Amino acid sequence: MRGGYHGNNCRHEPHMGRDDLAGKFERCERLLSHSLGKRRGQGRILRTLCQRGEMSQKELQELLGIQAGSMSEIAAKLEDKGLITRVRSEEDRRKVFLSITEQGRDWVAQKDEAHILRHRAELFSALTPEEQAVLETLLDKLGDDWVRRLERRDDGEQIHKPS
Repeated sequence: MRGGYHGNNCRHEPHMGRDDLAGKFERCERLLSHSLGKRRGQGRILRTLCQRGEMSQKELQELLGIQAGSMSEIAAKLEDKGLITRVRSEEDRRKVFLSITEQGRDWVAQKDEAHILRHRAELFSALTPEEQAVLETLLDKLGDDWVRRLERRDDGEQIHKPS
């Protein structure tokens, strides 16, 4: 399979004993990330800042589900390209605020959103429209449950597996 996506070379690949739901989900996540490309984080950040305005780096990172180190690296690259500005808070020097520049707004406007939407839709073309609707419902249900569990964990409650 030269030139194709192989995932990582870790011994714990889903096809090597990790065929439970979580393993299959992890595999799909890796393939989806690969399919959408490395730079998708930059576009998501720029579009979010374009829509929402200035945000703290931490708030944006949590909203988009990006790791702190990755967020810092991407933000630095975007700033170097003149697409965003980073400003440290006067009250709390640890806090950094991000905002999109006019050049960043132009970048977002130039992207062919229809092309992006077509590509995202193609990713699920193996499923019928009915199957896509079921998958969407199931993913919403899982996501809502995981958010509740994380919130309870953050509140210090013990999370138990349902019986």
